[in-house]
Amino acid sequence: MRSIPSMFICSIIFTFLFCLLPPHYTSAAPINNAAVTAKKYQQNSQLIYPYVSGLTNKTAEKKINVSLTKHIKKSAENYEALMQEMKNIKNTNICKDSPSACIYEYTTNYEVKYNKHNKLSLLLYDYQFTGGAHGSTTVTSYNFDLKTGQKYTLDNLFPSKKIYKKVTAYTKSYMLKQPDIFYPDSKDFSSFQITNQTHFYFADGGIYLIFQQYEVGPYVSGNPTIFIPASFYKNS
Repeated sequence: MRSIPSMFICSIIFTFLFCLLPPHYTSAAPINNAAVTAKKYQQNSQLIYPYVSGLTNKTAEKKINVSLTKHIKKSAENYEALMQEMKNIKNTNICKDSPSACIYEYTTNYEVKYNKHNKLSLLLYDYQFTGGAHGSTTVTSYNFDLKTGQKYTLDNLFPSKKIYKKVTAYTKSYMLKQPDIFYPDSKDFSSFQITNQTHFYFADGGIYLIFQQYEVGPYVSGNPTIFIPASFYKNS
């Protein structure tokens, strides 16, 4: 009868012992997305903001949450100021004659637009109503590197003025071809430029630029978006 080679026996023993090791001894797959949960700021149901968890790099996680908390604190200040203004005018004649015209609103909410490949894109919406036909919404984009917690700006994607000019020209051309969404007159875009302050969010294959109400179109268009393919700005 043949004897079993000692190397074969050793390999079996090693495999068995390796399986018995605690999980932290094994190499885990890198986390490339985040857990995002909704939180009420100071238990105010009108002020909802995102809280990020589940990242391997806790320093990066803290950096992201500090940035988001800073936003909601500013929203809370705006909320308090508007509620105080509403309180101050409630006894005026206009409010007595038309009470509904003096009911103000301020809300904050958010949307997760992208959460994979170590990138996180969030849109925070601050809405306020102070009477009139409708309220107004301001959108703020936050784009994070989940490995470091650093915020992306368009400068990270468009490293030269040439690319900014190229994207600006593309955006203008696109808008003029969509008069049902954007302003139809080219004069409305005579001073229009894409800058590092332009809001955006990541998407598969590129990014979306997102604009404020009235910035590039009428109120009914809301916060219009334009997709910019990655091939358009990479290796340019």
